[in-house]
Amino acid sequence: MKPIMALFTLLLLGASTEGGGYLVEVKSVPPAAAESSDRHNLTLPLEVDLQVAESFVRIGFGLKKDQRFQSYEFLTPRLRTAQAVPLIRLIKQYNGFNGERVAAAVEKLRGRISGLEFGREGSPVLYIELPHWSHQREEADTSVQGTRITDAENDRLVEELRQVFVDELKADEFGADGRRVRVWWD
Repeated sequence: MKPIMALFTLLLLGASTEGGGYLVEVKSVPPAAAESSDRHNLTLPLEVDLQVAESFVRIGFGLKKDQRFQSYEFLTPRLRTAQAVPLIRLIKQYNGFNGERVAAAVEKLRGRISGLEFGREGSPVLYIELPHWSHQREEADTSVQGTRITDAENDRLVEELRQVFVDELKADEFGADGRRVRVWWD
């Protein structure tokens, strides 16, 4: 009976909040001249239990000695850079991926992005969320309307990320879809 109650409790908790309780959505009030309103919705990363997150990444990558389980497909919830950096560092080397070097590069993004997800799609992968508005950057004051980040400013940041992750850190794939960047190493 206890396993059934535990499962029911988990399902109830997951259903009671959008996204299973990991994310909170903030809707900003855009100026009248702004484009579509969906670009002004922001999902901010919440604080996560870093011990649990570390276990999640260790299990996913099969880092525990004599571990007979791993996942070739998983992502963390959206994290702040400060939360993601120690998780990335857990992966010392995976083919062309060097966890220490990638973590150092991610650390430099602090306060410039909205958040990121880290995980595995066969090999290590990062999804980086870029803001539409300055108040959507991690650690920004969300109580005031920020300034719009132009497409040209976004394009410059994407090119900077491409240079860092592809040219310097040897990512095998790099793609941007609007304000979401995917970086993957084989």
